[in-house]
This record gives sequence, C-alpha cells and structure tokens, in this order.
Amino acid sequence: MRVAFLGTPAFALPALSAVHAEHEIALVVTAPPRPRGRGQRLQPAPVHAAADRLSLPVLTPDRLDEEAVERIAAARPDALCVVAYGKILPRSVFDRWTCLNVHPSLLPRHRGAAPVQWTIWSGDAQAGVTIMRIVQELDSGPVFLQEAFDLRGDETAGELLETCADRGAGLLGQALRALARGELRERPQEGAPTYARMLRREDERLDFSRGAAELARQVRALSPRPGVRVAAEERGLEMRLLRARPAAGRAPRGELRVAGEEIAIGCGEGLLVVSAVQTAGGRPQSAAEFLRGRPWVAGLRVR
Repeated sequence: MRVAFLGTPAFALPALSAVHAEHEIALVVTAPPRPRGRGQRLQPAPVHAAADRLSLPVLTPDRLDEEAVERIAAARPDALCVVAYGKILPRSVFDRWTCLNVHPSLLPRHRGAAPVQWTIWSGDAQAGVTIMRIVQELDSGPVFLQEAFDLRGDETAGELLETCADRGAGLLGQALRALARGELRERPQEGAPTYARMLRREDERLDFSRGAAELARQVRALSPRPGVRVAAEERGLEMRLLRARPAAGRAPRGELRVAGEEIAIGCGEGLLVVSAVQTAGGRPQSAAEFLRGRPWVAGLRVR
C-alpha cells in the first residue's frame, strides 16, 4: 500500500519501521524541529530523523492547515497511519482517508493524553494497544484491532511505553495487511470510557498520608519523566523517585529510613521502598549508589 505516516516522538519509531518494511511510505508528516539541549539548538523530532535516514519525504507543518492537507493529497496515499503525531487532525483529513491510529490502551479505557501513565497509576492488571479509526471526538473512533497483555505490576511508564510501541507496531502491520486485502473490519468501542487526563505539576508530589501501594504506583507512573519529587528542607536535599514498591512496616509519615541498600519512607499505611532515584542535576542511580556517602539521610523528613 501507499501510506502517509504521521508521528513525532520515539514511541512512533517501531511503527514507522514496521510500515516501511512492508509498504511504500509516500510522505512522513511530523512536528517541526524544536530547540533542545543545553545549547537550545534546533533538532528534528525522532520520527523526522528516522525518516531522513530512510530517505523518505518529510513534511513539518506547524498545523495541518489547507496547504498541508493538499501536500498530503499530492502524495496520493491509500491510508494514513497516525502514531503519536501530537497535533489535531482536521475533519477534512479523516473524512478523506482511512486514518489508522495506534493508541496505547484498551479503549475505551484511558482515552486521552496520558493513557500509559494512568494504566499504571490506576493499578490495572492489564494494559494493551488499540488500532482505531480517527473520528472527531477524542479517542472515540471504532476499533479495528486490539491486543491486551498482563502487567507484572512493577513496570515504569517508560518501560510500558516501549512495550506498547512494539506491540502497537505489530498490530498496525496486521491492520494494514488486512486493509490491503479488503478484510479490515471495525466495531464500536464497548463499555464505559475512562479518561487519562494530562499530567499536572501537582502530580509530581507525594501525599505521604496515603498508602504505600498507591504511592508506589504514582512513582512508577511518572518514571522516568517527569518523576515524583521529594525534598528535605533541613539538608537542602531534592531528588526524584524513579522506582518504588510498597512494603509492610511503620514509620512517621515522610521520614526516611535506610533499609539495606534501599530507602524506606513512612506512609499512611506501610512503607514506600525506593530503589532508584535522581538528585537535582544528577544522573539516575540506584538507591544503593545514592546512599554511599549519605548516611545522614536516615531520619530526614521529606515532603
């Protein structure tokens, strides 16, 4: 098939590779280069850089206006693959072409901006990916294909996002093959929808009056970025918690304890046992690395 591929971040790269392996990509549409890094130099988005390596034609509009839509039409695609493009598609696009969207949740559960994060934070036993048709209402289009898989219960959002990217690429390949044969069928979404709202700044703070199980999910849901942040005013300590699990035990809320090579923090119920952190301006490291030379953290109160 002749396909236009719309995507921007690293999450879309496995899908781009899968489509390129079996079909002709007539055009890649992605976000314009943005200033990045310490020097704030303009750098292409991951999909843009990958398309350049594959010698694919690239379009980088600020928005999908009439001119951009006509550029897509000039590429004569049979279908559009949309994977984390990051911009709103006008009705003229999804009314004109079949738009296959990769969404990293089991729709209608977790419609919205942060489905992977809320899958973890909600304590879901399963995650999944959905190939859906794009329609005007957010993430409400009919489902072409869907795949569920069990969670271990210790995944971070970064790890789950990679898994969903790989599984979504495989499922998108199946959908395109079925579309090429004229065998792709759709069905309405079934069940009551839930919404995965965009993460807020206040989500990066822990409420230690809550139970350790909930707080551990919050840590994993925000890891590696933006990460939950804790600080101890008396020593000027600031750090992001990157990996944590709940454990039995008691300690004053917010008080740090050294538990072998890990850090335990008192909660409303149980202990939050932290195994990976990142200090302000530092690199991610294990709790054991962090504790070397910092015996004074025991007894500090964080908030």
